[in-house]
Amino acid sequence: MKNKTLIALLILIFAQTGHAQGLKTFLKSCGWGTVIGATAGVVSLAFTDKPSESWGNVSKGASLGLYAGIGYGLYNANSQPAVTHQEPDFAIIPSFEDGKLQGVSVTSTLFNF
Repeated sequence: MKNKTLIALLILIFAQTGHAQGLKTFLKSCGWGTVIGATAGVVSLAFTDKPSESWGNVSKGASLGLYAGIGYGLYNANSQPAVTHQEPDFAIIPSFEDGKLQGVSVTSTLFNF
C-alpha cells in the first residue's frame, strides 16, 4: 500500500497537462485537405476522355490535398502565440510565522477555467 501511495504521489507531482487543441486542429486540416483533394480528383473525371480509366486522379488529388493539409496544419500550429503563463498543477507552499516554519500547504489544480 505504501508503494502505491508513493507512485500515485509521484505521478501527481510530475504529471503534465496535455493540450490537445493544437493536435486536433492539425488533424482536422489534414482530413479536410484529403477530402477536398479527393473531391477535386472526382471532379476532374468529368473533364477526361476516358473517366473509367482515370480513377488515379482521385488518389492523386487526395494525396496532394493531404500534403496541403499538413502544410496548413503545421503553419497554423506554429503561428499560434506561445503561452506566457500557466498555473502549476501541483504546489507545495510553506507557511512562516515570526521567521519560523509553521507548516506546509499542498495544493493541486483539478479544474482550470
